[in-house]
Amino acid sequence: MLLIVNIKDFLLDILFPTKCLGCQSKNAIICDNCIVKIQIAERETDGNILAVFDYRDSTIKKAIWELKYHHKRYLGKKLGQLLYEFLIEDISEIRAYALGRPILVIPVPISKKKALARGYNQSLAIAKGFCNSSTEQIFELKDKIVNKKVDTLPQARITNRKRRLENIKGVFEVINKNEIKGRTIIIIDDVTTTGGTINEIAKILKKSGAKKVIGFAVAH
Repeated sequence: MLLIVNIKDFLLDILFPTKCLGCQSKNAIICDNCIVKIQIAERETDGNILAVFDYRDSTIKKAIWELKYHHKRYLGKKLGQLLYEFLIEDISEIRAYALGRPILVIPVPISKKKALARGYNQSLAIAKGFCNSSTEQIFELKDKIVNKKVDTLPQARITNRKRRLENIKGVFEVINKNEIKGRTIIIIDDVTTTGGTINEIAKILKKSGAKKVIGFAVAH
């Protein structure tokens, strides 16, 4: 099966060469020149959430849009790598809380309805790229710990902060509490605005026994 996937990717690369989302140069999803030009997030986030890029930047906004709505799942790998590279110092600090155990990485889940429609969870795609960026075994990806039990209205469609927070209140649940007791956890999301989604998940993880929970987002 893996061989078939590799052959498919090889043929796609020949027929449709990868072009940079920023400058359209070939053979890079986002080239190094464009990466250094992406605007870093300057707006404040919640104290327990770290975001790398400014969502208003055209290149990063296009990358997330293509990942979420145009079935470009491979962009998740690149965004995960960038998330790891830009937050590597913060990761080193977080490792101290883990006391030698792997840091659990939990992507923000999507509803079953949305998963069927999209075919994949974009936050999981980012989380995989993030975890695989480390040459050490410091992460343990867990995408079955938190479940979204209610199909809510997309947060992006809600402009009012209070309504955003109410929209995701009580919609997540922890499936296996024994796996997170005493553990250090990073929640991965593509975009954070009010921080409501990550904070709602962090709340139920801590209530279920997690030691420390922090959120990482590609953009804000």
